Amino acid sequence: MKIQLKILHYFLLFLYLPLPLFAQTSEEKSLLWKISGNGLDKESYLFGTIHLICEDQFKMDERVLNALSNSKRIALEIDLTDPNAMIDMQRLSVNKDFLNIKDEFEPDHQIAVDEFLKASFGVGLEQMGIMKPFVLSSMIMTKLLPCEQVSSYEMFFIQKAQEEKTPIVGLESVSAQIGIFDQIPIKEQLNDLGKMVMENEGIEEFKTLVNAYLEEDIEKLYQIIASSDLFKNYQDILLDERNKNWIPIIEELMKEQTTFIAVGSGHLASETGVIALLRNAGYDVEAIK
Repeated sequence: MKIQLKILHYFLLFLYLPLPLFAQTSEEKSLLWKISGNGLDKESYLFGTIHLICEDQFKMDERVLNALSNSKRIALEIDLTDPNAMIDMQRLSVNKDFLNIKDEFEPDHQIAVDEFLKASFGVGLEQMGIMKPFVLSSMIMTKLLPCEQVSSYEMFFIQKAQEEKTPIVGLESVSAQIGIFDQIPIKEQLNDLGKMVMENEGIEEFKTLVNAYLEEDIEKLYQIIASSDLFKNYQDILLDERNKNWIPIIEELMKEQTTFIAVGSGHLASETGVIALLRNAGYDVEAIK
């Protein structure tokens, strides 16, 4: 289960993507939003998560707990309680035909990543090179963070759902999520991975993202994302298309019953974010403070 969480953590980290092509929208400071109107019998809720955070920075307040208790269902990006999803995650996390990608690294990056893996996990690229780059990055990222224990909002919501026997659904499949990385050239992924190890690239940005998240400032979060160089050429497949695909699914869920929708907070703001798309579809989306 630990490796599965690391796989998920890394994928979700990359939901915080640059969006330089779109005008900035003005949103209130809040991670929790109420969705109503447009024929809905009852309101539903939208919550922005950060998928990897140090345990001592994790927070949960009464607003969110009340929204959870009022909801009849929880919708996450993927349903981690589905055994088939876990099987798919493990299966799709290795390279095709178990190809070892260690020789695809730049020489200096290969040495640095290999040494880091050996020092942190006891095995290097000779064994771990069969894993896809985002899995390796996940494992490395957890070791680069300034804490030993990390928390996950998704796992918190899953635990609450299991305690209250609340159904959980996914907005997309594991294969759809992981398949996104297969569209990104492996050389680019390995280059980012090498820089992460050699230069701590992305770590300082992640710390800034966490601070913006704790302030519930999705506009500030947006600005940080917009200034990032990470995966800027792939914002359509990593963010915009997914947002658009989620809206009809979210609409059907809300029509059926009150739903608590939890997605990465990088999906909330901007003109192509979930908040704007729901408003464009005719719903009232209001911050809960």
